[in-house]
Amino acid sequence: MLKLNAQGKNVPEIAQIFNCHEHTVRATIKRWEKKGLVGLWSASGRGAKQKWKAEDLEYIEACIKEEKRTYNSVQLVEKLQQERGVNLSSDRLRRILKKKDIVGKELDIAIEKSRINNSNRLRKPI
Repeated sequence: MLKLNAQGKNVPEIAQIFNCHEHTVRATIKRWEKKGLVGLWSASGRGAKQKWKAEDLEYIEACIKEEKRTYNSVQLVEKLQQERGVNLSSDRLRRILKKKDIVGKELDIAIEKSRINNSNRLRKPI
């Protein structure tokens, strides 16, 4: 249990518990005091920017539905890179498609095959 100082804070111990710098703890406490719970939410502009646009996903969805062949995620990534200049990993594309619920029987099969192929490539020969 933390013993709080006169202001109700013990910054060094809190920083140690959360494995962060004391400055981070102080800034978080100030945001909490100033804005309440909203002050603790992530501000806009945080994190990496998207490398893809909604039009890219629409293009992939159209390819999956209109073309007779099936694609695995590696082939879809190559198609995006060659035709639209979008660089994504196959794992990232799989997560995006799953999140957007652009899945069907053929896509599930293609994704599973890709996972099997990727895991075989990662294994080192004994």
